[in-house]
Amino acid sequence: MARRIRILLVEDDPDDIWVMRNLLGDRWDEPFDLVQVELLSAAIERCTEGNFDVILLDLSLPDSQGLETFFTMHAHAGDVPIVILSGYDDQPSAVKAVQTGAQDYIVKGQMNDQVLVRSIRYAIERGRRHRAEDELRDTSEEFRAAGEIQQRLYPGTAPTLPGFDIAGALFPAKATAGDYFDYIPMLDDCLGIVLGDVSSHGMGPALLMSETRACLRTLAQIHGDVGEILTRANRLLAADAGDFHFVTLAMARLNPHDRTMVYASAGQRGYLLHAGVDVTILDSTSLPLGVRPDTVVPAASSIALKPGELITFFTDGVAEAESPGRVRFGVARALQAIRSEREKPAREIIETLRHEVFGFCRSQPPADDVTVVVVKVTE
Repeated sequence: MARRIRILLVEDDPDDIWVMRNLLGDRWDEPFDLVQVELLSAAIERCTEGNFDVILLDLSLPDSQGLETFFTMHAHAGDVPIVILSGYDDQPSAVKAVQTGAQDYIVKGQMNDQVLVRSIRYAIERGRRHRAEDELRDTSEEFRAAGEIQQRLYPGTAPTLPGFDIAGALFPAKATAGDYFDYIPMLDDCLGIVLGDVSSHGMGPALLMSETRACLRTLAQIHGDVGEILTRANRLLAADAGDFHFVTLAMARLNPHDRTMVYASAGQRGYLLHAGVDVTILDSTSLPLGVRPDTVVPAASSIALKPGELITFFTDGVAEAESPGRVRFGVARALQAIRSEREKPAREIIETLRHEVFGFCRSQPPADDVTVVVVKVTE
C-alpha cells in the first residue's frame, strides 16, 4: 500500500481552501491527507506534533504578513519543503523567498491543478534529493575532520555560577553541526547562556555558526545588554549570511548577585519551568539573525528567579525527532522529561532527555542536531 502524502495547508481564506481541496482532489493520484490551519502559530504547533511531506503557506495570515511569515515558518519546519501561495505577483519577493529556502512561489490567480500538483511533487522530490546529498557529503574525510575541529568550539565543561546549576550538550546528526550552545562570561560577573540553530545543514551552516560564536564572545566583552549584543551581531551576520542562511538564537544573561535573568531571542523559544506544572514560555523577541540587517532584537523584561525553577532551551532536533511511525517527539514530551527529573543535577536532566529522545526514535539515526541547555536555580 502506498504511503499517504501529508500536506499542511496554512490558509485562512475559505474560498482559497475550497479551491486547494478541489484542485488536489481532481489531479492528485496518490493517497494524501490535507491538514489545514488558519494561523502561523497553529502551523508551527502542528509541525512539532506531526510529520508532513510538504507545507503550502499563504503569506497573508491573521497573525503574520509578508515574507516574515515564510522566514518564521522555515525556521520551525526543519527539512519539510515549503511552497508559498500568494495573492500578489511580486517578483522581488518571489526571488527572495526561493533564495532563502522556499521550493516555489505560486500566484493564486495563475494557479491550476497541474501547476499546484507539479509544484508539490517537485518540492517533495527536491527535499528527498537534498537529504540524500547531505548524507553522502557527510561521509567524506573532509567533513569528519571539520567535525572534529568544530567540536573543540563547544564548551568542554559547565561553568560554576553561584545560585545556579548549569549544563548543556550537543548531539550532532551529521559530521558538522549547525546547532550551537555556549557559556559566555559577561560584565559585572554575569554569565551569558546561548543556544542557536543555523538553517540547513553542511559546511556553510557550520562556518556561520563559528562566526556567530566569535561575534557574540567579542561583543559580550563590551556590552552588557543581550538585546544590544544580538542586534549588533545581526548586522555582521546579515552581511555574511547572504540570502541562503539565517540563525535562530537565544541569549540569556544570568545575574548571580540578585538571581535574575534577562533574555533576548531571535526566533528561538525557551521555557521557564516553575514549581508544579506551570511553565512560562520565553518567546522570540525578533526575527532570526541574518535575515535583515536592520532587525533590532529587543531584550525581554528582567525575570526574578526562584530556587527550584528550571530554565531550558532546546533546538528543533528535540521536538521534531520522529518515531518509526513518523510521530514527532514534541515540546510537551520534552518538558515532561525535564520536569520529571527536576530534583537531579542539570547534567543528569539532559542525559534523561537525550535517552528519551533517542529511545523514541529507536534505531533510526537523528534527522537533526539535538542541542539542550538546562539551568537549575539552586538554594
